[in-house]
Amino acid sequence: MRARKLLTATFATIAMALVPSTAYADGYGDVNCQLNPENPQCNIVVIDPGAGGGTGGSDGGGSLTCKLGGEVVPCYSEAWGWLGSDGCYYGKDGGGFLPDGWYIKTCYDPATDELAFGGTVFLTNPPTTLDIMVQRALSQLTFPKPVMASNPRLDKPQVVHVPVWWWVQPGLWKTHTATASLPGISITARAEPTKITWYAGDGSSKVCHGPGTPWTGGAPPLSESDCSHTYTTTSREAPGGKFTLRAVVTWHIAWSGGGFSGTEPPATTADQATIEVTDNWPVITG
Repeated sequence: MRARKLLTATFATIAMALVPSTAYADGYGDVNCQLNPENPQCNIVVIDPGAGGGTGGSDGGGSLTCKLGGEVVPCYSEAWGWLGSDGCYYGKDGGGFLPDGWYIKTCYDPATDELAFGGTVFLTNPPTTLDIMVQRALSQLTFPKPVMASNPRLDKPQVVHVPVWWWVQPGLWKTHTATASLPGISITARAEPTKITWYAGDGSSKVCHGPGTPWTGGAPPLSESDCSHTYTTTSREAPGGKFTLRAVVTWHIAWSGGGFSGTEPPATTADQATIEVTDNWPVITG
């Protein structure tokens, strides 16, 4: 397990020597680095050579180097889990009985090359190395912004008291993924659309839980769709005589891998256009 190769200087240090004033306050154990600064568990360095180009999909593998008390140690072990900021590993039971946030703690002392079982503990944050891999996967996660469409078309006048159909490109409404990998382990991040909030520009909004239905010529002129809106006022008094229509997609962000899973704050993407709303019916000529 112990290795003594030098670390490449071009790597970026993600976590360095940890010296809190008392015991750790982040749930990672009870090592007191102020009283025992030479304790190997007080000198954790995690080195990340980069998270890739951030283009989505998968990083095709990668590496992460961890140093504990001057020794290079595994950042992840199939037997013990992920290395935490206190020099202990945090993993899950093989049967999957531990609830979210609970881990099996195993501490390694590089000075003696010994392991010590630390029981089961609850952590408010993922172990350091797991969090780095999650952030690496999230940094590569890309999902499209909506492309709005309507009937009547966005570049044509909308008419009061006549339903306007709204929709976005159907391909947007799917789960988008990205993966960060180490040898033997992968973390996959997922972005799933949950709703589109349409801001009509007249002070009202509508929440649609899907991409909307494209209008077809067979639909009755005054029919409504699963994502439509009926203007009751014109845009005559709005700036430039037009309303600003916005579509904001809310994405649920989650990750999983190696027996672990979690969620991140929701993300949004948006599109907008200016539209004219009139009370004059269009003149149809032969």
